[in-house]
Amino acid sequence: MKQSKLFYTAIFAITSLAASAQVNQTPLTGGGRQIIGNKEKAMATTGSMFINEQFFPAKISDNPTAVLVRYNAYSDYFEMSNPQEQSTQIIPKQAGKVITFVNNGEEYTLVNYLSKGKEVANGYLNIISESPKVKIYKRERIFLQAGTIAENSYQTSKPAMYKKASDEFYIQLADAKEASYFSSKKDIAKLVPQKSKEILDFIKTNKIDVENVSDLQKLGTYMQTIL
Repeated sequence: MKQSKLFYTAIFAITSLAASAQVNQTPLTGGGRQIIGNKEKAMATTGSMFINEQFFPAKISDNPTAVLVRYNAYSDYFEMSNPQEQSTQIIPKQAGKVITFVNNGEEYTLVNYLSKGKEVANGYLNIISESPKVKIYKRERIFLQAGTIAENSYQTSKPAMYKKASDEFYIQLADAKEASYFSSKKDIAKLVPQKSKEILDFIKTNKIDVENVSDLQKLGTYMQTIL
């Protein structure tokens, strides 16, 4: 009788261990067969939503007092730091407000623009060239790249990651309601059909790269003289 009890106790223990192993493993299907892989724990997202994690001094429009700010290019807002109170807050978006970084003179302002997908949007753009007749902007973006989970022991799981996208460029003429996306010299020329030949000749003669900031500043200065 005692031996029977020991037998059933052993069977129960083995069954419990097997059930526990199944709970800690996730069946995956691949190639018509079932693969058992360990359940992965959630991994923290890597990278940064900010163009620069550090806060830098900046002036907001006509306010002479500099404050510490940084730009969240994932959610498109500026964050202001108050070291004395050890707190941060989002700067309210306001049309016409210009945020200028003291250390490098970079300027950002809210702009209505026609995106690459031909959708009208409103957001912060970096001012590259600004004159009464033509303005050129740069849009900085950060996107979230999805993570991956390893399906077997030969693969490695990867966390989701914030990554910087390629910069986009926009141009706005004096009579336009919004800035327009461009990626080639022909895109720019189409916006000014009456001056397209002059613009294309200037770009060719001066070897203007329409994705280079200093070259676009030269182009903006030239277009101001012919429009």
